[in-house]
Amino acid sequence: MKKIYFLAIVALFIGCTTEEEKVANKKIMGYKPIYTDYESIRKIELQKARGLTSPGKIYIKGKYLYINESGDGIHIFDNTDKANPKPLAFLSIPVNKDISIKDNILYADNGDDLVTIDISDVNSIKVLKRVEKAFPYPSYPNERGYFECVDPSKGYVKSWEYVELTNPKCFR
Repeated sequence: MKKIYFLAIVALFIGCTTEEEKVANKKIMGYKPIYTDYESIRKIELQKARGLTSPGKIYIKGKYLYINESGDGIHIFDNTDKANPKPLAFLSIPVNKDISIKDNILYADNGDDLVTIDISDVNSIKVLKRVEKAFPYPSYPNERGYFECVDPSKGYVKSWEYVELTNPKCFR
């Protein structure tokens, strides 16, 4: 009879642990936010041309070719010779993922802000306007799984790192 009571008590404790309690004492793989400060990501500047590493959208405007570099900004090429575009410059827009162009205005996300940039003179590009908090703050990674909960007071989440986590509280 003592064995039955003992087994019943053990079963009760095992059956009553929540998923959170089971994970709380384990190290598991998940996503950790990598933060940057807003001052750094809001620094938009024209730089010397550089090679493509992670190209995204492509726009042709007049004699220029604009190629988005996911997470970094925009490559600008002289496209006069369509068979041999010549790199002119790189427009650094930190944490940029998407662009659009209408007339001489380039629209780009810059973290959670929307910026409009005058590209009528590619040698003298000017930020015309910034709409702060136009896009949602990145509160979770694109991938599913456990992740370290985001703390906006630490800055802007520029990326996620897949690492071993202890006691992650968030899941998606």
